[in-house]
Amino acid sequence: MQTLFTSRRGTIVGDARLAGQAEGFKEGFREGRAAGKAEQLLRLMERRGFSPTEETRRRVTTCTDMPLLDLWFDRAIDATTLDEIFAAPSTTDRVPAPARNPEHTAAPGQGLTDPRPSAN
Repeated sequence: MQTLFTSRRGTIVGDARLAGQAEGFKEGFREGRAAGKAEQLLRLMERRGFSPTEETRRRVTTCTDMPLLDLWFDRAIDATTLDEIFAAPSTTDRVPAPARNPEHTAAPGQGLTDPRPSAN
C-alpha cells in the first residue's frame, strides 16, 4: 500500500511545500521571459544584418538579467556594430525598468480604481 502526501495549507510542512512550488513557478516564469527576450534579441540582430558568433549567442542565451537584455535590445535597434550593443553599461544609458501591471501604475496618493463601469 502506498501513502500519498497531500500538501495542506495550515501545516508547517504543507505551507513550506506550497511556498516552494510557488517560488519554483515564479523562477521558471522569469527564466522563460529571459529566454524569450534573448531569442528576440538574436532575431533582431540577424534582421539588422549582424552575424552573431557562437560566443555572442551563448552570452545572450545564458543571460538572465532582464534589464540588461532590454538594454542590449534597445541598443540593437540603432547599433551599427555588435560592439555597440554589448558595450559596458554607462551612466548615460537608460536601463528600461521592468514592465508593471496596469493596476500598479496609479499616481502616488491617487489610489487604485476599478476599471469596470459602475452600476449607478
